[in-house]
Amino acid sequence: MNLTQINAKYNKLVSRRENYIEQLGDEERKLRQSKQQLKRATEALQLIQKAAQETQQQLEYHISNIVTLALTTVFDESYGFIARFIIRRNSTECDLLLTKDGQEMSPMDAVGGGVIDIISFALRIAYWSMKPNRPVFILDEPFRFLSVDLQERASEMIKTISSELGLQIIMVSHLPNIIGSADKIFNVKQIKGKSQMEEV
Repeated sequence: MNLTQINAKYNKLVSRRENYIEQLGDEERKLRQSKQQLKRATEALQLIQKAAQETQQQLEYHISNIVTLALTTVFDESYGFIARFIIRRNSTECDLLLTKDGQEMSPMDAVGGGVIDIISFALRIAYWSMKPNRPVFILDEPFRFLSVDLQERASEMIKTISSELGLQIIMVSHLPNIIGSADKIFNVKQIKGKSQMEEV
């Protein structure tokens, strides 16, 4: 190999080295940009998670308070209600728990139908109150399992919720004690195959 060939090979290697250095610089810049993007994405994720936790805490408080208020208005027992958000299988779920004398239990397993009726009603009201809606709520026989001695209290609870939330409640019921606190009561009768309505 002569000097010209060595010089040509050397220049080729120098050129290749300069290309590698330039590529390395590009890759280092990309790596720095990627690290910055990862840092920003991590910070954004942390903000989103914090906002989600705060929202969940507010929802827990809102739902728990409305249902507990309904339960304590109707029943003498020391009932409470807890809505608890938890992560299961990488997904957020909400456990709905009834409390009595400091013990937590599933409402479906622990009590009779009257308590379930009140919880169901209050959960629907809590859900309704969390988003913009028309101020009208229609119920069809909502407290059919509630014992007769508690129906007047349920009627008063409905009236209170209606007033406090500015909510008009239209309810169909055959239970006279449930409709006792109503502003207006209409009686519907079938006469010759047609429904006739009259204000009571």
